[in-house]
Amino acid sequence: MTNRLLAGLTALLVFSIAAPAFADSQKTRFIAVEGKGTVTAIPDIASINTGVTTRAETARAALTANNKAMNSLFRQLSEAGIDEKDIRTSNFSVSPHYERYERNKPRRIAGYQAANHVTVTVRDLKQLGRLLDAVVSAGSNRVNGVQFSVAEPEKLLDQARRKAVKDAMRRAHLYADAAGAGLGKILQIQERGTRYPRPRMRAAEAVRSDKSVPVSRGTQTLSATVGIRIELE
Repeated sequence: MTNRLLAGLTALLVFSIAAPAFADSQKTRFIAVEGKGTVTAIPDIASINTGVTTRAETARAALTANNKAMNSLFRQLSEAGIDEKDIRTSNFSVSPHYERYERNKPRRIAGYQAANHVTVTVRDLKQLGRLLDAVVSAGSNRVNGVQFSVAEPEKLLDQARRKAVKDAMRRAHLYADAAGAGLGKILQIQERGTRYPRPRMRAAEAVRSDKSVPVSRGTQTLSATVGIRIELE
């Protein structure tokens, strides 16, 4: 009984000491603001998804024809200065293709189709137009558009983050001044999110139909948002 009484008195004493500190923290006045920063950049790399699709009466014949065309494509990419590490197989398949559907008639295999597609990263965008011409001339009959992007987005996002903090501080000073208050120490900085640019794609049909293949990479925007809490004086 005595031990229980002592434990209860000890807990009460600890709570009595901690309670004022907790109450003081609850009385802290602060302002919470959000800031946004954006950076505009010109894309410096591009990705091409290209390859060869072949059809033949047998799977072996379709694959043989496809291999021949792909070897020609790889040679052309190598001659254009594309490094092996920048060529990645994105799809490979050998499958039957069927006759056109007719009602109340079973579909029969008309032959076989082999497909081999690669994603090519182009780091010298000055060569992009000529490279597109070259892959088509080498035998590629599939060009699924061109995607433009930024090679090192984190460096640009860091710039956007700095701008976001400056924007948040500007807002905080504005609101505090309007309320007749001063700003104290920063209590919290929280990143609310970042936005990478969506790859800009040029339509595949335009690539196939335009002999000179002019390309325009345009610009892309990266952004960051932060939330800041600042003590009010």
